[in-house]
Amino acid sequence: MTEDLIYYNSRKRHALLTLGGLAFVAMGVFMIVTKGNWGLGLITIAFFGTGAAIGAKQFFDTRPRLQITDEGILDRTLGAGLILWTDITDAYVRSINHEYFICLQLRDEQAYLSRLSPLKRKLAGANEALGFTPLSINLSGVDLNPEQLLEYILKQSAAAQLSPNKFTE
Repeated sequence: MTEDLIYYNSRKRHALLTLGGLAFVAMGVFMIVTKGNWGLGLITIAFFGTGAAIGAKQFFDTRPRLQITDEGILDRTLGAGLILWTDITDAYVRSINHEYFICLQLRDEQAYLSRLSPLKRKLAGANEALGFTPLSINLSGVDLNPEQLLEYILKQSAAAQLSPNKFTE
């Protein structure tokens, strides 16, 4: 057994997102106090306040975001549990606005989709509408080279297809 590869959220990225959100919240307060513009001010506070709260939550979240083991790959944000190497038939990289995703083609996609919450199942459908696979690993906020990770995933899944017992015992 080799050592698991474990990746965490980028604390720097989430600190910047939180600070940026708080700056816009301050602008929303400024709009209300100085110009009496309650509508736009409250919308700004609500929208960017939510973003700041999510950024702060991610900043303080110390759990692993992505784990790559001998058995497969686990993306905590995906919510599908461990995806076994033997179930990955192919993968490719896609990106939107310099945010990278590893799109996984799975032997029994429905088995993994059934593990998702109803909301995440709807998001998986949205992935397809954007040209991704329903189960795609989002690499935003993780310091990883998408091409190197893709190469590793393809290598591990190919090895698993040749020797499936090694990966399922």
